[in-house]
Amino acid sequence: MSLACRKVSRSFGATKALAGADFDLATGTVTALVGDNGSGKSTLLRVCASLLRPDSGEVTVCGIAVSAQPARARLCIGYLGHESMLDPVLNMRENLAFFGRLYGLIDLKPRVEAMIDRMQASAFADVPVAELSRGQEQAAALARALLHEPGVLLLDEPSTGLDAAAQTRLAELLKQEARRGVCVLFSTHDASLMGAAQATLQLVQGRIA
Repeated sequence: MSLACRKVSRSFGATKALAGADFDLATGTVTALVGDNGSGKSTLLRVCASLLRPDSGEVTVCGIAVSAQPARARLCIGYLGHESMLDPVLNMRENLAFFGRLYGLIDLKPRVEAMIDRMQASAFADVPVAELSRGQEQAAALARALLHEPGVLLLDEPSTGLDAAAQTRLAELLKQEARRGVCVLFSTHDASLMGAAQATLQLVQGRIA
């Protein structure tokens, strides 16, 4: 399995965000994570991405125990949260080059240009992130998450700010990643994006139903 959670729990003070989440997701699959606001979707994705430590339980990514080897696990993970994690002063091309260097990628320039083409972002690739529309920034952030060709892709409400055409492109991109062997898990309230999913995980009060 590419992504496995074993009885993962996480609380914030008296509030239990996750209550023993337990599931397995295979390579080459696209899974939608659904649930009411406050059910723990963002917390689960952040725990899987090694950005939050669970109070108990274990997450395994590409066969790597996240708690034991977080740095190694992160090399296998592409994560897109509510914040883009992009430097607002730099443009998309510069941001991708910066993150590519952090990952130690070789052939970085052609890889960056290929990703800009894939995101259909050439028209705004040289505009500072601070001046981009929400949809353009989301496209740049998704390019950042995909640049190092992760084995597991974790996306929190990835269609936010996208118009209908961009949502269609996003759904096709998720399917392309699955065909490449990537395990994709994304949270959404967007019915149009649900069509890209092969399965659904339902979070109810921090627990997988």
